[in-house]
Amino acid sequence: DPIDDRSTLYCSDLGKAFSLPIFHCNGDDPASVVAAFELAAEWRQAWGSDVVIDVICYRRFGHNESLNPDYTQPQLYQRIAKHPRGEQVFQQRLVESGIASQAELDEMKQAIWKTHEEAFAAADTYQGKAMEWVATKWEGFAKPTDAASSNPTGLDIDLLKKIGFRLCEAPDGFALHNGLKRQLKKKKEDLEAGTAIDWATAEALAYGSLLLEGTHVRITGQDVQSGTFAHRHCVIRDQKTSDTYCFLNNLNLGPQEAFVARNSILAEYAVLGFELGYTYENPHALVIWEAQFGDFANTAQVMIDQFVSAGEHKWLQQTGLTMLLPHGYEGQGAEHSSCRIERFLQMSDDDEDDIPTFEKDFGRSQIQKANWQIVNVTTPANLFHAFRRQQHRDFRKPLVIASTKSLFRHKLCKSPLSDLGPDSRFQRLLDERDPEIAGNPDQVDRLVFCSGKVYYDLVEKREELGLKNVAILTVEQMAPFPFDRVKTALETYKNVDIGDGVHPGSVIWCQEEPKNMGPWSYVRPRFVTTAREGLNNDMVMRYVGRRSAASPATGYAKVHAAEQEALVSEALLGHDDKNWQTQRPSKLLGHQT
Repeated sequence: DPIDDRSTLYCSDLGKAFSLPIFHCNGDDPASVVAAFELAAEWRQAWGSDVVIDVICYRRFGHNESLNPDYTQPQLYQRIAKHPRGEQVFQQRLVESGIASQAELDEMKQAIWKTHEEAFAAADTYQGKAMEWVATKWEGFAKPTDAASSNPTGLDIDLLKKIGFRLCEAPDGFALHNGLKRQLKKKKEDLEAGTAIDWATAEALAYGSLLLEGTHVRITGQDVQSGTFAHRHCVIRDQKTSDTYCFLNNLNLGPQEAFVARNSILAEYAVLGFELGYTYENPHALVIWEAQFGDFANTAQVMIDQFVSAGEHKWLQQTGLTMLLPHGYEGQGAEHSSCRIERFLQMSDDDEDDIPTFEKDFGRSQIQKANWQIVNVTTPANLFHAFRRQQHRDFRKPLVIASTKSLFRHKLCKSPLSDLGPDSRFQRLLDERDPEIAGNPDQVDRLVFCSGKVYYDLVEKREELGLKNVAILTVEQMAPFPFDRVKTALETYKNVDIGDGVHPGSVIWCQEEPKNMGPWSYVRPRFVTTAREGLNNDMVMRYVGRRSAASPATGYAKVHAAEQEALVSEALLGHDDKNWQTQRPSKLLGHQT
C-alpha cells in the first residue's frame, strides 16, 4: 500500500526537494506516456537537469504466479478485476475519436501476434553466438573458452624516467605547497638513481604509461586526487589561487589519452555502480574505484555481490573494474583495518580441490577462467604490473587490490626501476628476498607464507633477531591461487618439516586478521592440495594470527601492539611443543590447526 511506502501523495515528490520538473501521466493512456518521455528527453537535452516521470499504473496480478493480492488489498483488487485492460481503454478511445477503425486495429494486432508467434517457434531451433547476449559488444576480446594472450607489462627504463620526470614538474609560477615541493624533489632524485621507487611513483608510472599507449585512465572515490594518505597528489592546487593542475594530463611526450581523478562523497554503492557501468561501455579504459578505507566497501556490497563477482557467470558480461581497498592492521580500530578480504575470497569460484596442471602459462589460463582476481601486493613494482596487466590482456576480469595504508613511506617498501623495466612482470608469489637466505635454501627449517603489509613486520623482526633459518614468502595473488608457484617454493625448501598428516610441521601461514577472517580459510586447503597433488605429501599447515573474533580489530592501541608482537614472534620462533600439547601458545592468538 502507498501508505506503507511513503508519507507523501506521490512517489515522485522527492523531486520537489531538488526543484526538478515532474511529469505525471496515466498508464492507461500510452499517448500521454510517450509524450511525457519525449518532453523529458527534450528538457534534459535543453537544460541539462534531471527530470522525474511518474507513470501511474497498477499491477493486475501479484508479483509472482502464486501470490494472490486479494488477501492484503481486497477492495483495490475488486476494482482492478472490473477495470478494462489498458489496451482496451486506449483502443476504445482511438475508435471513438475516429483516429482508427476497429478493423484497422484488429489488423495491427494480428500482425503483431503473428510476429511474436513466428519468433517463439523459431526460438527452438535458433543457434546464436554467446557474445550476442552481452549488452555491449566487445570486438576482439576473448571468452573464457577461447585461447587468450597477453602482452609484456615491463617498459623501457628511459621511457619510465621521462614519464616520472614529467610527474615532478609543475607549471612556471604555480605556487606549490612546501611539503609537496619536498616530495617532488625526492621523487625526482629517486627516479634519477633508479634504485628505490616508492608506491605512489610506481602507481603514477603505470597510469602515465597506459595514457601514452592510448588507454583512458579514471579513478574515483573519496580523496583520490590527493590520496587518503596524502601519497598520490595527481591533482594539485595552487596555494595562492586554488587553481588545479594534473601532472598526468600534461606529460607532453606525444599523443596521450585523458586521465580523470574525481573525488566523490561517501556514497560507495552509487559511485561503484557508476564506474562498473563505465567498464561495460568502455573495456579499453582502466577504471578504478578506491574506497577511503577498505572497510567502507561494505556499503557497496550489493554491487559487488550481484554484478562484479557474478556478472560474467550470469550474463557473460566481462568487466575490468579495479577496486583499491586500503587494508592493514595499524591499531586504527575495527572500522579502519580490514577490507574484509575473506568475503572476496569466499566469492572466488576456483575449487580448492581442483587439481592444478602446474604447466606453463597456468597462471594466465587460470585467471581467464576465474570470476575475478584478489591481490595483496607488497612491492611498488608488483602494483605497477597489476595495473598494466589489467589492460594488456585480450580479456577482462575484475581486480580487487587490498591496497596499503602504511607502506607508502616504509623504508623497505621500495622497488628498483629495473623491476618495472623490460622482461619484468607481475609476480603471483614472491620468494625469499634476503640473498643470503635465498641462496642457502638447505639451511632453512622454517617456512612462513603471508600476504601484504605483515611481511615487513616479519622481516624487521627477523633482522632484529638475526635469524637465517626462516624464509618468508609473500602470496601476492591469492585468487586464483598460485598453485604452481607454491609447489616450486615447497620443493626449494625441502628441509622444512611439513607435518605428518595429523600434526603441523614448520610451514606457517601468518596473517594479521582474526582466524575467522583474512585469507586463512581460503589458502589453507589450497596449500594442502598443492602438497598432495604436486608433491604427494600430506601437509598440515600451521596457523599464526589473531584469535577468532566478531570484530575485525581491537580498538585499544596497546592490545593491538601486543597482538602484533605475539603473532610476529610466534611465526618466526615458534614455541616448545614437542608433544603437540600447546595449540594456542598465547591467549591473543588463534589455535594453530
